[in-house]
Amino acid sequence: MSVKVTINHDECTSCGLCYNDECPDVFEEGEEGLSSLKSDFRKGGPTDGEIPDDKKGCAQNAADACPVSAITVG
Repeated sequence: MSVKVTINHDECTSCGLCYNDECPDVFEEGEEGLSSLKSDFRKGGPTDGEIPDDKKGCAQNAADACPVSAITVG
């Protein structure tokens, strides 16, 4: 089973919490320092994709830690 993940680049502040601290298995630093999904999980570009269910907790931690709520999981 997979879980949808979306990153809103209009809101992202390039803080790095998601890819440096909370969930480097799913997120990486992309263009201009903005958060992006790792290529294995991309379905519609660097900001839209699906992750395996076993990565959901990690991705949700990143979404919860995001200071501007730019990440949506589920």
